[in-house]
Amino acid sequence: MDTITKQEKNNRILIIDDDPGIRETYQNILSPVSKSDFLAEGASLFGDSVPMPNFSNQEKFELMLKDRGEKGVKSVEESIANKQPFSVAFIDMKMPGIDGAETARRIWEIDQNISIVFVTAFSEHTPDDINKITGRNDSFYLRKPFNPEEIKQFARALTNAWTLEREKERLSKELREANAELENINQTLNERVKQQTAMLIQSEKMASIGILAAGVAHEINNPISFINGNLSTMAKYRDRISDLLFLYTSLEKYLTEKGDQTISEKVAEITELKKKLKIDYIINDIKDLVIESKDGTDRIRKIVLDLKTFSRVDEAEYKYADLHEIIDSTLNMLHNEIKYSTKVTKDFAELPQIKCFPQKLSQVFMNLLINSVQAIGENGVISIQTQLIKGGQRRDDEKVKIIVSDNGCGIEETNIKKLFDPFFTTKPVGEGTGLGLSITYDIIKSHKGEISVESQVGQGTTFIIILPLEIEI
Repeated sequence: MDTITKQEKNNRILIIDDDPGIRETYQNILSPVSKSDFLAEGASLFGDSVPMPNFSNQEKFELMLKDRGEKGVKSVEESIANKQPFSVAFIDMKMPGIDGAETARRIWEIDQNISIVFVTAFSEHTPDDINKITGRNDSFYLRKPFNPEEIKQFARALTNAWTLEREKERLSKELREANAELENINQTLNERVKQQTAMLIQSEKMASIGILAAGVAHEINNPISFINGNLSTMAKYRDRISDLLFLYTSLEKYLTEKGDQTISEKVAEITELKKKLKIDYIINDIKDLVIESKDGTDRIRKIVLDLKTFSRVDEAEYKYADLHEIIDSTLNMLHNEIKYSTKVTKDFAELPQIKCFPQKLSQVFMNLLINSVQAIGENGVISIQTQLIKGGQRRDDEKVKIIVSDNGCGIEETNIKKLFDPFFTTKPVGEGTGLGLSITYDIIKSHKGEISVESQVGQGTTFIIILPLEIEI
């Protein structure tokens, strides 16, 4: 808030009277040539050693003397233009040209703050008439011939009143500005409290999900381990049964060739039963079932690993990590969200490991990919590209660039600037908190990185992230 300069006393007074003698009288009363001026002139003849008496207690006013109302109005215009307004105007009522009442009306149109004293011996207008002409009822009246002390009292009182009123306006303005600034600070603090509260809630929520994911992963991992072990054993058993069945088949062929009627009938009965029970098909299908089951358990094991990667209960520290593994892990977590509606293409460059908070970066990619899936709807494409940026010879000059693009509905230009603001969302009520991208922005900034967005309505959206290989925490 800018400090408003304290109002100094305004002793500028306008005198409008067509009588030169009366104007001289005002001059002698309100701004007389003091004795000190004569003494100073005399002292100059005898050098600086002559002592001067003190006349500092005599108040003097700065006067502007005009003989017609039109000239007085012009002076007021000039005073306002020069930012040196008059505080008081003493105006004669009967003058050539416009009279005192019309002069006052025009002056007040220019400067509403000036106090006006009508000084007259005779006037065709009553005070009520003057009020109607000027549109105001706060003017003052003096009769000619006037008492010099009355003129001094009006001058002192009205210049003081003008100064006090301007000082009151100044203080009121300062108070309004201070209140507005406090209100703004209060609003900002309230918004920050809301933001921090929401982020803490989100962090607690993510931490709870992480703990839950870690627990689920642990619980799933145990039965998957023995199921996988059982399937391996079943595969061995199938091989043994298959070997034995091969020998039985050879024996059937041998006994059939012997030609013994009874044996041939028994062999035919066994062959018919094998055919009826589809033993050959079962043996082959068991192999396929075991392969598919092992593939299923491997996929479940991978999901468990991804849950552990997402939860990072034991990996919350700042560490080196493979950026591509973080992205792949996030994609696996979103497999069910993506597989039916979206095709994902990856163009990964050869990157060194970066030092980061892996869990937080997982959350970044999770938020971006979910937004892309929701923007696409159906039959869309998400493209993920990584690049290594070499800015100089030092490792500190190297950065990684991640580009996540989709061909979804895009974002309105007016919304792009607000995209990372807390609680801003274009989703329907109940479908979005408006915190995802705000948290994403904070995570990238905490990694000393940059995130930007480019989008066209109906064309799609691209998020660009640039991260240093390593930062000091």
